[in-house]
Amino acid sequence: MEAEDKPYNDYFMELENGKKRIGPPTTRDWEEAERLVHFLVIFYNSTLMLSATKGITSHKIYNEIVTITRNVSKISSVPGPDETLRLKALNMMGKIRKYWNPFVEEPESESNKSKSCKMNKLLIVATVFDTRKKMNFANLCFEKLYGKESIEYTLLSESIMDILKRLYEEYTLRYNTSGGGSGGSQSQGGSSSQTQTQDSGAVFQSQVVGSGIGYERMDNLYEELVQETGTQDSSNELEVYLREKVEVTKSGTGLGTEFDVLSWWRRNSVKFPIFSQIAADILAVQASSVASESAFSTSGRVLDPYRSCLTHFMVEVLVCTEQWLKSEIHINEKDILTIEQLLSDVETQDDLLREFEAGCNLE
Repeated sequence: MEAEDKPYNDYFMELENGKKRIGPPTTRDWEEAERLVHFLVIFYNSTLMLSATKGITSHKIYNEIVTITRNVSKISSVPGPDETLRLKALNMMGKIRKYWNPFVEEPESESNKSKSCKMNKLLIVATVFDTRKKMNFANLCFEKLYGKESIEYTLLSESIMDILKRLYEEYTLRYNTSGGGSGGSQSQGGSSSQTQTQDSGAVFQSQVVGSGIGYERMDNLYEELVQETGTQDSSNELEVYLREKVEVTKSGTGLGTEFDVLSWWRRNSVKFPIFSQIAADILAVQASSVASESAFSTSGRVLDPYRSCLTHFMVEVLVCTEQWLKSEIHINEKDILTIEQLLSDVETQDDLLREFEAGCNLE
């Protein structure tokens, strides 16, 4: 083994600009590298989750936010063998609190302060539409971050339920306005004979009962029972959805294994006609990630105020120009895939044009 390693060890014994090369890595260096890898895997797994381009990601983002927050907070608060890594994690927590802390203290008076939630709560609402999680997962996240008996836990839980109720009321109004519940009108013509039979039976029943003979039909009694129980238990789709058990996936599934949330809502759209419409709109929101070196950069501002705030006209111009530059351009029935090839083809045509003009001048 030493004979095989000798050529590589000799490399580090050589001098470069009069100085000995640094290396090879010591056992301590490898241990520090291993700790760094265990730290970076937090962001690597979250990047994989949120970098999907062919599936929905809105229901995953709050899971990744809480996962990153808890792990970075644990590393920054517990002294360990790598003090440098702990200090880096502490700086990262400052960025996380700056952008993802949902609570802002609003002083009502000098002695009394209240907390209000300023975070975009749709990130949390989207997790509720994952049938494996519902409100159970959101409440678990609140508990792990703030504690079950904390005011933050109560405030977030109540605010998410309030949003769900207001969304359901809004979509119910749209559904009723668009005539979503008038599907039974198609069978009016086919059921006319049955209606006439029921009417004649009702007339006969009133005549018999009116003559003093007791007459009761069980189907009529059952209809009365259904009407009574229906008014007592007026659960809407939201309550039914949250009351049902969550979907349990097979054991062993985890990172990299996808549960098709959209297919579940498609199959259950008849059972939840209104709530499935809300799910379609909420889950359509895409989430993405940026490089961690950009998100946790300790350097100054990269974009100036003019570039960080673009009008929608300028954004449209930039996007369209980028798509045009990166698209396949066909010239002379030849595929031009890069800008360099495009410029080369233009230069060739210019050379041919100059040669042609020079020949014409000689004549």
